[in-house]
Amino acid sequence: MDDLTALALNGFSEANLEPDDGLAAVCRVVLNRARLHYQSHGDIQSTIFWPNAFSWTEFSMVGGKYEKVAFTPEEVQARAADLLERAKMYATAWARAVRIAGEVQAGAYHGPLYDELTDDVVLYLNPLIVPHLPAWANPDKEVCRIGHHAFFAA
Repeated sequence: MDDLTALALNGFSEANLEPDDGLAAVCRVVLNRARLHYQSHGDIQSTIFWPNAFSWTEFSMVGGKYEKVAFTPEEVQARAADLLERAKMYATAWARAVRIAGEVQAGAYHGPLYDELTDDVVLYLNPLIVPHLPAWANPDKEVCRIGHHAFFAA
């Protein structure tokens, strides 16, 4: 899997039903983390596949709760390959994710809410699906909300 495909798959898996700015913002978080070496070795794929960094890589939503389904790096990679094949079945949505990820990667994406993000935004969550806000979800560090996600600076 190349970097653009991994970035698009992450965006698709985390924010496919969000507006374009939301999907782009998820991609931007990956690039910010890679640049800052925040849960990353400094590249796109190590950032995406960092343990517990993005829910889709290791967890599935079962009955409204996250359930861990991938426990080893090999299982994570197999899950990613499977989810990639599934994503491609939704041709229009997958093409959108690839287009947006490519624009973000090239520094060419712009949108009214996306442009509120800063280079230190490395965290986000959907407050509607987390039972308790983590300690890092400090309101003072919230930069913006796009769709269902709140984005936070480090």
